[in-house]
Amino acid sequence: MFRFPSRNSLHLHKSSIFVRNSNGISIAEVVFLKSLSTFSPSVTPSTVDFFVNSIGLSPDSALAAANTIRGKSMAKSESVLAFFKHYGFSSAQIADILTRRPVLILSDPDKNLLPKFEFFSHSGFSRESLVNVVSADPTILLRSLEKQIKPCIGLPKSFYGNSSDIVSLFMAKRGTRVLHKFSEKMGPNIDTLRSHGVPKSGIVKMITVRPRALSWIPEDFNELVREIKEMGFNPSTLMFIHGVCALAGMKKDKWVAKFEAFKSFGWSDEEVRSLFLKQAKVMHASEEHLKRSLDFFMNKMGWSKVYISKYPTVLLYSFEKRVLPRSTVLQHLVLKGHLDKKSMGFVSMLVIILLQGKLGFFKRKSSTIGDPAITTAAESYTVRMVVVEDILGPS
Repeated sequence: MFRFPSRNSLHLHKSSIFVRNSNGISIAEVVFLKSLSTFSPSVTPSTVDFFVNSIGLSPDSALAAANTIRGKSMAKSESVLAFFKHYGFSSAQIADILTRRPVLILSDPDKNLLPKFEFFSHSGFSRESLVNVVSADPTILLRSLEKQIKPCIGLPKSFYGNSSDIVSLFMAKRGTRVLHKFSEKMGPNIDTLRSHGVPKSGIVKMITVRPRALSWIPEDFNELVREIKEMGFNPSTLMFIHGVCALAGMKKDKWVAKFEAFKSFGWSDEEVRSLFLKQAKVMHASEEHLKRSLDFFMNKMGWSKVYISKYPTVLLYSFEKRVLPRSTVLQHLVLKGHLDKKSMGFVSMLVIILLQGKLGFFKRKSSTIGDPAITTAAESYTVRMVVVEDILGPS
């Protein structure tokens, strides 16, 4: 049965509370009292106080962390902080790690943390790289050393051949995903990729982007790879991997729904397959995004299926952050007479500016033309929709 703490118990830690208001109530006690409303009777003011004073968390973050480990002994907490500092973690990094994974404060540094850090060090990780990897993904310290970390490091080592490449893998964005999805099935599935002619770079991409797919039952994975190959994908290219990732990460009903999205704009099954073959990542986009993009390019801009198939990458871009602002700026340039839509073609110009990195094109134009309105429009990501027909006139 839930029990409210006695008046005396609420004041047991007053001597260690870090700050008090005019009524003599500490922030930690206020946070603790707040926790009563969330039914966390085992959260004590001293625990919240530790997260605030010793680690630097805000009162709310401290309460959330304390709730996560309520009822557990924090006997090793000071040793955990000392351990992280010894390995070169900054106070900000430690605070971030324990905000995201408060349970790490319960670790026994000698039994839980040190063996993992030593293994990573022996595997080629410098202290600096190890600090960066753990800071980016502290969950790896919660993985089993024997069942997950060691075999997971051994897997890429079998085809990398050197430790520096393994460190690079884990340092890459999402590189530690493989630890979260590690399975003994990964070995046979990597062998399947090799047998179909997938190079090392493709396997690395697969491990980084979609390690979960490598955990498929080997027979099913082999069938999936064979299906992608029969579609016409070249195993020596990264597009082959994107094709495997697209199929592996999507349920059949989602796949069908995306096909239907294209077909609602007049595409045939064969035309959609041809587009998928050229740019497999298109099928990673949501059904809603595909419909909105197809409506804009085909109905508003008048693009044909052939033209979209020629430049399928445009379907990958964010509508709000790239397509709409850039097309609006192009329309502004045409209206102001800075660009002649007839000499080059409005569609061709739009393709060029969509494919260019960031908005350098517009900034160069604005500095040359001296029209601040162009820069304003180019840098705005809240541009309202413009009726294209009013700008282009009758076709």
